[in-house]
Amino acid sequence: MLNAFVRGLLVGLLPLAGSVALVAGSLPDAATRLPVIRRQPISQGAYAGDTVTLSVDAVPSSLDASAVLTYQWLAGTNRTPIAAGAYNSTSATLPQLVLTNVATAYSGLFRVAVSSGTNTVVSEPATVSVVVGVASRLRLATVSVSTNAASGLERQFSFPVIFSVMGPDRGVGATWTFDPTVVRNLVFVPSADAPTNTTVRTSLEIGRFSFAYTLTNDASVGFSMDQQMGQLVLTTSTNRDPAQALAAAQLVPVEANSATNIARPFLPLPSGSDRVLGTNLADLVTFPLNILMTPQVIPHGSVTLNRQTGYFEQAAQVVNLRPDALADVLLIVTGLTNDTRGVPVSLASSVGPVGTPPSPSVFVGPMDAFAVRRLTFEFYASDGRPNSIGTPGYVSEFALNSTIQTPIGRRSLVPVTYKPVLSGGVLLEFPTLTNFSYYIRYSDSLNDFSAQDNTNSVIRTARPAFLGNGRKVQWLDNGSPRTENTPTNRFYRVLEFR
Repeated sequence: MLNAFVRGLLVGLLPLAGSVALVAGSLPDAATRLPVIRRQPISQGAYAGDTVTLSVDAVPSSLDASAVLTYQWLAGTNRTPIAAGAYNSTSATLPQLVLTNVATAYSGLFRVAVSSGTNTVVSEPATVSVVVGVASRLRLATVSVSTNAASGLERQFSFPVIFSVMGPDRGVGATWTFDPTVVRNLVFVPSADAPTNTTVRTSLEIGRFSFAYTLTNDASVGFSMDQQMGQLVLTTSTNRDPAQALAAAQLVPVEANSATNIARPFLPLPSGSDRVLGTNLADLVTFPLNILMTPQVIPHGSVTLNRQTGYFEQAAQVVNLRPDALADVLLIVTGLTNDTRGVPVSLASSVGPVGTPPSPSVFVGPMDAFAVRRLTFEFYASDGRPNSIGTPGYVSEFALNSTIQTPIGRRSLVPVTYKPVLSGGVLLEFPTLTNFSYYIRYSDSLNDFSAQDNTNSVIRTARPAFLGNGRKVQWLDNGSPRTENTPTNRFYRVLEFR
């Protein structure tokens, strides 16, 4: 009786159980075969022109452990597949989506669809917010050098620390490492004209120095543009000459130290953008302070007349303070005026005027990390008086990358002397060799000018090229038709080919 009841119950349930088994059996199977996203894309903030990288970490289902996953990134609320090249991306079918040179129009939601065969799972949205602006910058200005006359060995290097604030920063700080076998001490001396409502903290360890400069809660007082915060003073006790001692000190900023490298927080996202790792974009995203370490020029002695050449000479050394090699270093010579005859003092072998009024500049060329280069600056004053030269100043600029292509055959950079023309423009004068071809290349930016290749539209070449005749030639840049406009801040190079 019981067996018959059981058999009847089972028979009565078979059609229902069978239909349920068909539906429930297929859905759990499909769900268990979905890829598993272990780390979702994270919302990010960026300034226009930055590079933004979104990434996802996914693995196949345990039932398809050997399956190959595919990816398709999606944009916007309607989840539109991103085509190759859209948003300046190289590929939208990889675990990482790299958006280069981002614009404000790129702001929005981004997801990624991860597939294993016909099984697809879509990530949570990541919000990208792009605004116009630049991060605040801390830079070391031109160094001054003094020597302890008593010992003759101990030298002190003093760098003005300049803060260029680009946002509502309430503090600035940085950490430097150094070689403790060369550096005897590092101190930060606050500037007298810095904001008064500040607190300065410093920390000195073996081979490591930090300072933090923070404002109080008085929001009415803040940092001004190009605020001199103080002096970073470095002392060495070594028998090296000043340039060699500064290079051996290996003063390197540690830009990733969030404890002392205070950065500007990015604009917060709405509260609806909650995610696992935080509910506010400012919790995760800050813009690191750009600590600029430019090459330093250390003059040697006073300006003296070379009676054989007629030039007044200034010996100097250039020191690369950066731990990476520089592709190009440009030195801008400031402080030159007119002599007693009213004739502008000129700099031999200069490559172009910079700024308004124009200052002559000299290319040093590439420099290795912590390298030292000896130079002799040659000045010409038509009245022959050393007082006309004054005290030249030297400001350096640099570029990290250079892709100057060398054609087959001889190629060299020709030394150029330039003279501003009163009617407007620049007169270039340079030596030539017979039957060699000469091309004049120019740009209004050193960074652009140093990243040269044949397809860079920013780097222009004056046409036509011309053959050398074995003598010096002059070439006037006063705008059309040789160049687009009259130069006001332009760099030149003359390339010699055969």
